[in-house]
Amino acid sequence: MKRILSVLSVLLIFTNCTDMKSVFIKDKSEFIERNKGHKIEVFTEDLIKNLPEPLKKYLRVCGYINTPIPVNANVYWTESWLKMSPDKDWIKLHTMQFNSVKPIGRTAYMKISGMPVAARDLYWDGYGEMNVKLLNLIKVAYDNSKEVAQSALISTFCEFTFISGYLLSDNVKWEQIDDCSVRGTLTDNGIEVSGMFYFNEEGLFTHFETSDRYFTVGKNSYKKVKFSVVVDSYKSQDKLKIAEKVKVIWHLPEGNYEYFRGTVDKIRFNV
Repeated sequence: MKRILSVLSVLLIFTNCTDMKSVFIKDKSEFIERNKGHKIEVFTEDLIKNLPEPLKKYLRVCGYINTPIPVNANVYWTESWLKMSPDKDWIKLHTMQFNSVKPIGRTAYMKISGMPVAARDLYWDGYGEMNVKLLNLIKVAYDNSKEVAQSALISTFCEFTFISGYLLSDNVKWEQIDDCSVRGTLTDNGIEVSGMFYFNEEGLFTHFETSDRYFTVGKNSYKKVKFSVVVDSYKSQDKLKIAEKVKVIWHLPEGNYEYFRGTVDKIRFNV
């Protein structure tokens, strides 16, 4: 009898446990509700006239002129992979992602293929959180420090060209460096970060670099390390060009550590 009660207790705990995917869906719903307060406008030459030339060229080349400006987006990944440390093997993920433009925010759900381990990554109103659980119950990792908040904001910042509505945000100041590079400084809820956006001669965004992101070196221990996101290819989506193959790299003193790579299937704007 005691054993039956014990089993029932465990089952009850699992039943009452909020899984990571449900939390992601809740985040997304709350973002969408806040997005509804913002009117959807259309990209025009007049509206982008104050942007640096590389950003204007990018919007034209990718076909955004005369299309609705995104206030949010679902990012669908065909495949995604994670490397937990430089000496580990690649782990296949199932990734779901939602970006909010107004307000600036981002939430992502990642499930390790073939294993009962899932994570939710969040940036919201100056708050950042990484939460990893086994069986939706056992806490594997959890961090909501100010360093995580800043790093989570940078995760959103480096996707400013993926979800083009970000480029017109009042929260960012742009400075053109040359014909193919722009420095952006983003401030949100008291957090300020800066990064470089690079473009090729065609006008397509190629990579983002920042030294404002924190790398975890131990429990509650962080250091700023150069960080970059590289877009290796683009694909056509309706009349737009969107990023396709993406990789994320830490530039450690001992060498480059590529820790994420993925292929975007599609991006759905104004959900």
